[in-house]
Amino acid sequence: MKLPDTFPVQREASRRPRAFELDALRGFAVLMMMLHHFAFDVRYMLGIPWFGFQESTWFGSLLRPFFVAVFLGISGVCCSFSRDNRKRGVRMLVASIVLTVVSFAGSRLLGVDLYIYFNVIHLITVGTFLFALLEWLDRKRPETRPLRLSLSILLSAVFLYLGGALPAFGTPRTDWLLPLGRVTPQTAEIMADYMPVLPWLGFFFVGAAVGLALYKDRGTLFPRAAARLSGVLSPLSFMGRHALVFYLLHQPVLLGALYLLRHFRVI
Repeated sequence: MKLPDTFPVQREASRRPRAFELDALRGFAVLMMMLHHFAFDVRYMLGIPWFGFQESTWFGSLLRPFFVAVFLGISGVCCSFSRDNRKRGVRMLVASIVLTVVSFAGSRLLGVDLYIYFNVIHLITVGTFLFALLEWLDRKRPETRPLRLSLSILLSAVFLYLGGALPAFGTPRTDWLLPLGRVTPQTAEIMADYMPVLPWLGFFFVGAAVGLALYKDRGTLFPRAAARLSGVLSPLSFMGRHALVFYLLHQPVLLGALYLLRHFRVI
């Protein structure tokens, strides 16, 4: 059975080739995320003192946020391509619930605190539904695409601004606003891969604005390079087209392989 595209870069209504650059960028971000999780598993799950760079400032404050922002931005661009963001939002919602349930079961089974309550999949789910709402607001007037562009820019600015202002409100006493970034220290200690709406959803809507402004034809911006580069970038493009599948499956595969190697005393 063929798996559907996770964050589909919709094939254009015009004759322009598929936007391979978006698939490749998203695939590259997914690959970097998988390598990061591999290093995390080796160092913290297996307790092997490798990959200490994860504790450095340049990695935690510069490199990792950059790739996350790229992934979210490309997801926002692709959201502007979709013909039915409500259905996409429902699929993402189901995937995010499954991810949370599996993380809860895995944490209990392995005796570790790696609960995923709100991460990038949950975040994109919220962004997709919000963008679907923008589409609904002007669904009877398709010529109002500039309105969606303006609202996307406004939302990106609001989310990024509020994310920067959030620390000024001090430490919360409850977790009711956990999706927004207000989480108690106790809950923060047991969570993994936490990524709240503020400020991260701002990057999603930056991407949505870019998609509306630059990808009006829903095709590549580099049609002359498509034939030469699409083949070279095909592995990354494949990962980008099936980003959700890779995201959901890579950790069980990595952990299973690493524990198997540990069992046989290879590492």
